[in-house]
Amino acid sequence: MLKTLCRSAAALVIAAAFALPAAATTYSTDYTDLWFNPNESGWGLNLIQQGQTMFGTLFVYGVGNVPQWFVADDIEPVGTSQTLFTGQLFQTSGPYFGAGSFDPSAVHAVTVGNITLTFTDVNTATLVYTVNGQQVTKTVTRQTFRNDNLSGNYLGGLTAIGSNCSGVSNGPILIFQTLAVQHSNDQISMNVQFNATTGPSQCTFAGTYTQHGRTGSVSGNFNCSIPNATGNTGPFTISSINSSPDGFMGHFNGHDQFCTYDGQFGGVRDVPLS
Repeated sequence: MLKTLCRSAAALVIAAAFALPAAATTYSTDYTDLWFNPNESGWGLNLIQQGQTMFGTLFVYGVGNVPQWFVADDIEPVGTSQTLFTGQLFQTSGPYFGAGSFDPSAVHAVTVGNITLTFTDVNTATLVYTVNGQQVTKTVTRQTFRNDNLSGNYLGGLTAIGSNCSGVSNGPILIFQTLAVQHSNDQISMNVQFNATTGPSQCTFAGTYTQHGRTGSVSGNFNCSIPNATGNTGPFTISSINSSPDGFMGHFNGHDQFCTYDGQFGGVRDVPLS
């Protein structure tokens, strides 16, 4: 079973696990992205999240079909919610961009209403905003215009909690050492090679990669080969994958013939040996 796979690598994990990349915010899912309605291409919402606070710019059109944009500089969670955020919406005016030096004192902001975002999942939200008494409600999703490619060699793997286990006890599992990723178009294979207590072992997580704005997800199946032990097989998903030149990280859910697993999957990019 998975929870016994990588005890011999525990010292390595203690030294390296804190280097794994994470989302830009520790408060909730990182909702930083360009959001739009795919049936209404031509307007959108930019969100930048730091901690629990979001900064939003809304670019739409006003009376006479002229471009118009609004800004919300303090979109905060409602209570302790991690999916419901709201804030004031402002319309600003300022100096002409071609006038040379910019005078910040000439910028003026007028409160025109409010903006509320209710995230139904990590990639979809209901946007409600009000401008001078006119309320608009839209469904928005992350906008994708380029796909990431995770191919490369990493130091990483899976850390998770096993639950609803049959024949084994619930608890933490660890599959962590060298991680090799092959990623072509929408197909991805992630192979973790590590030293288990019974000898050199490996687990392969293969499936279909989907881009969601600046994040990604993988759905597929995994299988593990461990000397003198029953191999593990089952379906898995990795969601909210954040990637950078330094590595990647996502949220892992899966199960095999022993347990259900919930945790994190990712790694820091390895340096070339030559």
